[in-house]
Amino acid sequence: MKKSMVYIVALILATCFFISNTCVVSASDGNSIHGKLRYLGSYSTGLSNEDGGVAEIVKFNSDNKKMYLVNGATQTVDIVSLNDVKSGEKAVLTIEKRLDVAEIAKTNDFSYGDVTSVAVNTVRKFVVIAVQAEKYYDNGNIVLLDYDGNYITHFECGVQPDMITVSKDGNLILTADEGEPREGYGESAVDPKGSVTIVDLSAGIENAAVSVLDFTAFDDFVTQLVSDKVLLKPGTLPSLDFEPEYVAVSTDGKFAYVSLQEANAIATVDLEAKKIISVKGLGFKDHNLEENALDALRDGQFKLETQNLFGVYMPDGIASVNIGGTDYVLTANEGDAREWEDYEDIDSKSVNETEYKIDIIKNSERMGLEPDKAYIYGARSFSIWDASTMQLIYDSGSDFERITGELYPNYFNSSHTSTGLDARSGRKGPEPEEVQVLKVDDKVYAFIGLERIGGVMVYDVTTPSNASFYDYINARDFSGSDIGNSGSLGAEGIDVIEAANSPTGSAIILVANEVSGTVDLFEFE
Repeated sequence: MKKSMVYIVALILATCFFISNTCVVSASDGNSIHGKLRYLGSYSTGLSNEDGGVAEIVKFNSDNKKMYLVNGATQTVDIVSLNDVKSGEKAVLTIEKRLDVAEIAKTNDFSYGDVTSVAVNTVRKFVVIAVQAEKYYDNGNIVLLDYDGNYITHFECGVQPDMITVSKDGNLILTADEGEPREGYGESAVDPKGSVTIVDLSAGIENAAVSVLDFTAFDDFVTQLVSDKVLLKPGTLPSLDFEPEYVAVSTDGKFAYVSLQEANAIATVDLEAKKIISVKGLGFKDHNLEENALDALRDGQFKLETQNLFGVYMPDGIASVNIGGTDYVLTANEGDAREWEDYEDIDSKSVNETEYKIDIIKNSERMGLEPDKAYIYGARSFSIWDASTMQLIYDSGSDFERITGELYPNYFNSSHTSTGLDARSGRKGPEPEEVQVLKVDDKVYAFIGLERIGGVMVYDVTTPSNASFYDYINARDFSGSDIGNSGSLGAEGIDVIEAANSPTGSAIILVANEVSGTVDLFEFE
């Protein structure tokens, strides 16, 4: 976009705020608030669900310019071509093929319960999907397909593979195997071990070596883990309690970083030794500080205030990047409660002795929490950590709520099904879900999806300790009457397409929205 146009957009935005404080600039206008992202259109699965799980994870294949989308509603993988997408034109995207994963499992004799994630290996020319078993406590499978979706082979992995990725050299496939206790903690219930599976293809697919790494080695170090601010369920071994959520591989391919969301920790895996070498807690965010003010009251107002609350980062999506020779881990600090059968670890607290309550963690259900403090799920932000120490380098503080509150004062902290002001203030606010990184020339940008109010935040993280807000775009239609006509809802998965691989010649950001069942395309200028 030309600079003059950027200035015009900024001037219009500022004028609207000054006059009425209700102006909204969204993807329906074609551009982001600073004009760096342009809405190119969306692909729709034709399905939506207020509980999510429709369009979940999306990955782009630079070889054939197609995207592969996990469609949780139909338990399939949609293949959609982006070859005809053009810069500055609204894209019309239609499905090319829908892969029936249940049928693939039946034909090739492996257990099938759910397809959760997808990745593309352009070095070895295949697509790989994570498939959970029919019984929640059985091992899952990593399934290799050719670009057209034809079955190649499969490998058994740990329990409940929830996220899958491929190393840049194409030699390793990794899954985060969550191992959730889906029947709770009763006497007859099973709490599977969480794990990280590594499939080493360096000797070829036919000679693949599979390693399933669990956390048994940490069972004797509970006291040390708790001292390091790792949160553990009392009476539960770390090997059972840890639930790997997401995997990011370092730029040099030597390490993998794994988010252990409920434990508020990051595990580091030595990929050469194929060993989990550390688990480090992330600590807490102090909302007593002005820079960490938040809106914790469902009082029908957009008002950021300091509160005597402590945010537990509990990241979902994470990313790894090397900047200036240092490895960093970026985290989307969503937060997550445990709710299984008759068990839950959610408590509530009245804020400032008012009638307004906020969800907090039940302190008795987490070792490492001080009994006289109130801890909330997530941090309503994204963070940058030194990968070698997990020391906090940067946190976006109150930005997400401040920016969305100024842009959408009438819809601040909306939920999926309610555009009412403050619907999510007493819970996890905008709920950052996913983060991806894109390098453009000498700049590095982070893209963070907001699951609740929707849209994508963009930050310039070229200098990690001094990262700064860059742009925001939201393709939600707040005037919609239901989830079927409200635009994009529930940003879940993000993929970034480098300019060199893009059909438009500019970088494109793909955002899978699990509630509306759509994938947005945003061109990045």
